[in-house]
Amino acid sequence: SGVECGGRIRLMSAPPGSDGPPPPAWWRSAVGDVSTSGVTHAARSIGGLGSSAPEIPTTTKLLLCGGVAGAFSKSCTAPLARITILRQLQSTGQVPGWIPGENQGILRALSKIVREEGVRALWKGNGVTVLHR
Repeated sequence: SGVECGGRIRLMSAPPGSDGPPPPAWWRSAVGDVSTSGVTHAARSIGGLGSSAPEIPTTTKLLLCGGVAGAFSKSCTAPLARITILRQLQSTGQVPGWIPGENQGILRALSKIVREEGVRALWKGNGVTVLHR
């Protein structure tokens, strides 16, 4: 930030309202401790705005992020896991419409599931898997 003077911007090298170079660490008296940002200091001086909710511990953040990432990855691979289960049951003759010994590709299997059961069937059982793992 600076002050416009005669069409040019002049950078401030001294504390506002003074005429000389800044004394050592003049900004500490203006903004507080080194670890405190000016925004936080200003919010505190306004009257309690700086006292927000307590900060979430890093370990909790990491656990939460890991859980969300795991749930997302399981959900992305759920259609392939569904095909795997159906193919395993195919040999027993337990799955209607899936002929034992018939070898079809991944895309044909996906389209067959969508055609016969709908798109949501690709993620059948995914909620339990996400909760379990």
